Amino acid sequence: VLLEEARTKLEGLLEISNVEAGLQTAGWLCGGIGAEAAATAAAKHNVDVTPLGRYSQGRVAPEGLQLGFAALDVKEIRRGVRELAIALEGERKAFHRGAQTPRG
Repeated sequence: VLLEEARTKLEGLLEISNVEAGLQTAGWLCGGIGAEAAATAAAKHNVDVTPLGRYSQGRVAPEGLQLGFAALDVKEIRRGVRELAIALEGERKAFHRGAQTPRG
């Protein structure tokens, strides 16, 4: 469900790694969106994601997010993807309005 929803709602915003099993996956941000700014924006929409850079000593390129899905039902995954798309679109617009480097 996560991959299906992401293909339609997150296109051009976040590319999610293929996943066949597990509890979480990684998504790579597109369009200059910074991971920290994306996580902050997502939290405002009640979506919990973790910037991959928090697991690294140096800068992570490309910027990405950890997405958990194991404890969520189908309805909540769909809501989360929809709200994440809204949050990321807002960050992409903010980046293109004037930022020279990824926000985060």
